[in-house]
Formats: sequence, structure tokens, C-alpha cells
Amino acid sequence: GDDFVSEFEDKITKLNEEETFQSAMTYEEDQKMILNTEKKISFEEGKEEGLSQGKKESQIEIAKAMLKAGETIEKIHQYTELPIEELKKQIEQD
Repeated sequence: GDDFVSEFEDKITKLNEEETFQSAMTYEEDQKMILNTEKKISFEEGKEEGLSQGKKESQIEIAKAMLKAGETIEKIHQYTELPIEELKKQIEQD
């Protein structure tokens, strides 16, 4: 609730005003920590994007095999979850 947030803000404000806390980290160290955090976040986002791309490529390979086996577009869509329009394009390419 709002009371909890207000209490938390008060505690953080008091902590930030303490000289001991302020001198615990230099500006450069703080900037380095921020940069490292941003790098880690970017890496994790890239990793997730790579996994997603790999999954899609796998689905396309499965769809190609199913097409060669004579399966219907509807059935391929059901199993691969690829859009029907994308499956139709795949048929045209092969």
C-alpha cells in the first residue's frame, strides 16, 4: 500500500543522507556497476532472442518435413504453431 511505499522512501532517503553510505562507492565505481548491469541485461535479452529464433527455425524445419510427408497446412499449423500464411509461403518456395 501507499503507507509501505512512503515508509520505504523515508528509509531510503535517510540512508542516502548518511555520510558512511555516500562514501561507500566512488562515482566511477557506481558508473562501472551501472554499465556492467546494462551489459548483463543486454546479454540476457540477446540470449532470449537467440532462443526464440532457434525455436522458430526448428519449427520451420519440422514444417518442411511435414510438407514433404504430405501433411495438410492445417495440421502443420496445429503442430508447429506457425502462421498459415508463412506455411503457404514455404510451399511456394519449395
